[in-house]
Amino acid sequence: MFTRAGLLDGLTGAARRSRIAVLQQLVDHGVSTTELSRATSAGQLAYLVFDDALAPRGDMYTLEQIAQHTGVRVADVERWFRSMGRGVSTTGSADFSHDDLRLARLLTEYRALGNDDAALFAFARVVGRNASMFADVSRPFLEKQLEAYRERPEVALLFANDLRRFAAVQSRLLSQAVTTRLRQHLSQQVRIGGTDRPSQDVYDVAVCFADLVGFTILGEQLSPTELGGLADRLDSLTTDLVEEPVRFVKTIGDAVMLISPDPTALVQVAVQLVDAARQRGLPPLHVGIAWGAVVHSAGDWVGQSLNRASRIVAVAEPLEILVDSETMSRLDASVVETDFAGSYPLKGFSGEQELYRVRSATNEHG
Repeated sequence: MFTRAGLLDGLTGAARRSRIAVLQQLVDHGVSTTELSRATSAGQLAYLVFDDALAPRGDMYTLEQIAQHTGVRVADVERWFRSMGRGVSTTGSADFSHDDLRLARLLTEYRALGNDDAALFAFARVVGRNASMFADVSRPFLEKQLEAYRERPEVALLFANDLRRFAAVQSRLLSQAVTTRLRQHLSQQVRIGGTDRPSQDVYDVAVCFADLVGFTILGEQLSPTELGGLADRLDSLTTDLVEEPVRFVKTIGDAVMLISPDPTALVQVAVQLVDAARQRGLPPLHVGIAWGAVVHSAGDWVGQSLNRASRIVAVAEPLEILVDSETMSRLDASVVETDFAGSYPLKGFSGEQELYRVRSATNEHG
């Protein structure tokens, strides 16, 4: 069969036997000879092998069948899939695999733990967004490997099997990392004020934005790859420096966002970050820090202090760390020195805001 289809042309000995084994596995998993011929002629057989090894073909389901198997309403299954970033077919055809069925069953398991739907679907959106980012980061590596295996699909099969084992290890690592971070957050009592807090999702924290100065101008001089490399280096540097009670929230283009219920600890990290970026040849950083209540919602943070911190960093000079008066009044003067930097109009805020400069060896301005 494979010989007649031209799938073994030019192969002899061990190479021919290996190719037959790979092709037979694909056929056993429901891949047609026509699909094999098309993939072979297009140089995509390694991709087909890899895809099959990661998600072997089996029973396929419609959305309605998944709802029946899980006891979840069709509308909720669809919403759950979309929240997780899994596209939903509107044709009513059997487009969903056993993996999709397991994904839908997770919703019933989470509900059984007593979680309300609002929290569950917010959680799903965060997971979906981060899974998408992880996939984007992983894709170039996978594509490079598969391109190398273009003419050797049997090696792609071994790579796929190794990747499945690697993914299993990674899932355990992720589970441990999440448990560790949750324990750290609880032990450091990031939540505000004990039992009298107005809402379990409201926190009094210092918010910090640290931006690379001149990033927009650099965008006209550097390639997208080089520009992205600078942002990656800032992300990596920040990850290395931050520890509880300071939390690295996210990277936003040319900036990183940090929060902490301890403004002194946050300022110390900001000083280290400015100095480390300078020593490692990154464009200079400037930093804005503001204190206030923020709301944690769907994996992100909102509040006036975020807006104020972003406005403060916009007026800070290169290598300068500016904080608002609320932050300054909460700093441990035995650890952090400040001086009055002046009153500044900040976009979106009435009147002028008193700002204070953090004094350090790396960011003194007279």
